[in-house]
Amino acid sequence: MRPIITTLIRINTAIERIVIAVGALIVAAMVLIVFGGALTRYATGIGFGVAVELPPMLMPWLVFPLAGVLLRSGSHIAVDFLPEKLGGGGLRVLRAVIALIAIGAGATFVIAGWDAASLFRDIGQVTEMEWEFPIWYIYLSFPVGFAVLISFAVENLLLALTGLDDTGGGDSAGVHAVTE
Repeated sequence: MRPIITTLIRINTAIERIVIAVGALIVAAMVLIVFGGALTRYATGIGFGVAVELPPMLMPWLVFPLAGVLLRSGSHIAVDFLPEKLGGGGLRVLRAVIALIAIGAGATFVIAGWDAASLFRDIGQVTEMEWEFPIWYIYLSFPVGFAVLISFAVENLLLALTGLDDTGGGDSAGVHAVTE
């Protein structure tokens, strides 16, 4: 079981780095687009709608893939009462239950997101801004982001079930101990 977990951790670490890099690029693009739009409007008096409309369209590609990264690192929004009251075995059970819920919810959103993206691709719907942009590109962020979340939740589940990560919250200290 340990080689499987180690391989999954290495794959997820690579995915995490890619997601964080893409997220940083998206944030930079959003800032530059808005700044460039404001600068253009100030200098020329002419504004471009794309400077206002494009950043919100990029937001799902920022939010959904990063949800898995937050789950993996234990940085997601959580209620701290129960984890603080549970001991080692209880905490592992709680982490396993959370991972199972994330896997179930993630699978539901992967299917629904894929259906939505396929629908918009099939009907050929595009945005109504200055640049026509296929809407299905936006909806594709749902299945991609939740597939990433499922991968990280499976990692958390395996670590909780095997007890290889007894750091108490899925933080990277226990992950590195397993892979070394």
